[in-house]
Amino acid sequence: MIHGVGLDHTMWEPQMAALEASYCVVRYDMLGHGRSESRPVDDITTFVTQLEELLAYLNVDELHLVGLSMGGVISQAFAGASPSRLRTLVLMNTVYRRTEEELAGMRRRLKLTRDEGLAPVAAAAVDRWFDDAFRQQFPERVETIRSKLLANDVKAYTAAYAALVEADAIVRDALKHVRCPALVLTGENDPGSTPAIAKRMVDDLDNAELAILPGLHHLASWEAPQTVNPRIVEFLKANH
Repeated sequence: MIHGVGLDHTMWEPQMAALEASYCVVRYDMLGHGRSESRPVDDITTFVTQLEELLAYLNVDELHLVGLSMGGVISQAFAGASPSRLRTLVLMNTVYRRTEEELAGMRRRLKLTRDEGLAPVAAAAVDRWFDDAFRQQFPERVETIRSKLLANDVKAYTAAYAALVEADAIVRDALKHVRCPALVLTGENDPGSTPAIAKRMVDDLDNAELAILPGLHHLASWEAPQTVNPRIVEFLKANH
């Protein structure tokens, strides 16, 4: 399981009980995040190489791959290069073949981080990822995410975010090479990984299901695990 930029493997905590009941679950910190080392980042393939190295270390040949946001983009690049290794692919709240209009907000946030650091970006992320009702009902869950974002090394975060912004030139139409069952999931109100982008992924995949979750935003797995978890578990059991 691959987390989103600025977070770490613990963002999957709300999914662990549901998945560990039936699967051996591996979740890890991307380079420059959590407890993983930083390396020079060339582009998104730097993070794909990390995944390949981890799988080699664990002696894993075939896998069910789950990625959210930047983790989903890493998953796409890996899937395009090694489609035969996938049993299933779950792409959550992620992006694919973005238009310049869809990239504009990400380019602004990258510039903001370079100019002003992590604080304004973390504040904006919390505003995009959680609505007022959620922030009022679950302030501690919101604060956990804000704290994780602020704890990042700004240089490592910026390098990773830049790789995410420019990833489409490398990923291209990778999903057209994927033949395994796939689940593409996003929130109805996700402003960046929109339902339109999710449908674009499904259109390129050979055997995909689309799940648009009503009322949810970008961090759906954290916002509503009671909705997300059964959807993932049902998909995996149907395609195990």
